Amino acid sequence: MRIDRMLSIVVILLNRRKITARELADRFEVSLRTIYRDIESINLSGIPVISNQGMDGGYEIPENYKLSRQYLSLSDLRSILTALKGINAALDDKEIELIFEKIQCLLPDNEKTGSKNDREILVFDTFGWGKQEKSAGRIQILYEAIKNHRLVDILYRDGNGQSSQRVVEPMTLIQKGFSWYLFGFCRERNALRLFKLTRMKHVTELPGRFERRPGHYREIKTEWPPSEKKLEAVLKFSAGLKHKVEDYHEDSDIIAEDEDSITVKTFLPNGEWLMATILAYGPDVEVLSPESLRKQIRDRIDQMAFLYEKK
Repeated sequence: MRIDRMLSIVVILLNRRKITARELADRFEVSLRTIYRDIESINLSGIPVISNQGMDGGYEIPENYKLSRQYLSLSDLRSILTALKGINAALDDKEIELIFEKIQCLLPDNEKTGSKNDREILVFDTFGWGKQEKSAGRIQILYEAIKNHRLVDILYRDGNGQSSQRVVEPMTLIQKGFSWYLFGFCRERNALRLFKLTRMKHVTELPGRFERRPGHYREIKTEWPPSEKKLEAVLKFSAGLKHKVEDYHEDSDIIAEDEDSITVKTFLPNGEWLMATILAYGPDVEVLSPESLRKQIRDRIDQMAFLYEKK
């Protein structure tokens, strides 16, 4: 809509010193004539836009023209900008980018994000360290599909390693802990499901549309069993892994500690995940109980040792 484009132009001019008509036309994918008409309408509305000619020409709004911050303090604005910046790193949404610019134009020049005096004291980064292009691409496809009520086709590998093709009505993107999830209605399973992003091998938006169904991701059963179905385990870690123990266990889980070891008592989901987690610590952890888990670990170690026996 024209009014949205004009508002966007005002926000851009408030945040920049100068921008050309060609840059605005390219950004909004309209003709130069359309930009000229928009600038004229903005001027008629009472917002002064100056046109500069020459090689360094372009449109600008006088430095002394600022919109009122009204009821938001500088601290409020910084907090909103920090959250928006972190969210949009994953979504790459032009609407969120525009909101960011709208709010940033309310700040004094020396407070604007990206200025020479900018000192970030809080950062939201929804991705881990290293390259995350694949995850970001999937998130953006799913986000657009949710906004447009479009079906998605997913090649999905479940927790048991089985792959299957799923057609899903995507409803909500969830960033929980270190992982991203998609909540939606799986047409193959005829039920609401949570899909873990890292288990998606391929994601494609389909032309079909859907009406959002009632339901919330908190209402469905997750892959983690309730506490009464978890296994109570006592694990003895070497003292060198104290930092790991503190990362993954509460202080109340620690039942003994000396200069050589730390013993933890906790509830853990039984199954292949638990086996892999314990084995990943190598000789730095010992299962003290239950005996059934000790035997499983011992049997798995024997199987691994057999692979390395000389023939």
